[in-house]
Amino acid sequence: MSFNEEFIHLYSLIFGLSLSFVFFALGLLIYVYKFYNLIAGYNRSSEEEKKQYDIEELAKHVGQGLITLSVLLTLSTIFFFLELYLWFNIFIGLFIFIAFIIPIGALKFMPEQQRLIKEGSADAKHPFFRRVLPEKVYRSLERKTRLWLQVCSKCGHRTDFWEAGGVRGGGIGEPSTLQYCEKCKKFHMHKIRKKTFEELDLFPLD
Repeated sequence: MSFNEEFIHLYSLIFGLSLSFVFFALGLLIYVYKFYNLIAGYNRSSEEEKKQYDIEELAKHVGQGLITLSVLLTLSTIFFFLELYLWFNIFIGLFIFIAFIIPIGALKFMPEQQRLIKEGSADAKHPFFRRVLPEKVYRSLERKTRLWLQVCSKCGHRTDFWEAGGVRGGGIGEPSTLQYCEKCKKFHMHKIRKKTFEELDLFPLD
């Protein structure tokens, strides 16, 4: 290994471990020591707006997420330093995935989401699509999904697929997926199928 390669590996090790420490420290401060103002968005909210957050669950979600990122980045850095590039790619991939999931998962603790949950709105089950899609596209997706039902294979309980938190913009066939049954109060396989004409009256599209 040349001097330049050694320098790059050493620099990567120092930088990676330093950044890991920052993630770990932030996660600890937010989750354990309740430094809630370190959470982006919450720290710029008014006192009235802050009351609308589920702040304890948000802090738990963000704090644990940052600590997880710290562990993954530490392992990725070590594997890179040891030139174990397969393991480096695996753990850096997990790092990117978790980094993407944290802000998406945090949406359910935001004020608007808490309001939708209290109102019992089906929109509360689709925070990501509500945030990223234009209103017209979002409502079109809702109308298409509401043409479908999920049917529990255990008890036969039927639920509007949109109300159950599902999304189906089109497609053919009747796939089966593992879903939560509100009647059984357990996870069972559910068939996803289109509503019959009679069921369109029982489960209206809006």
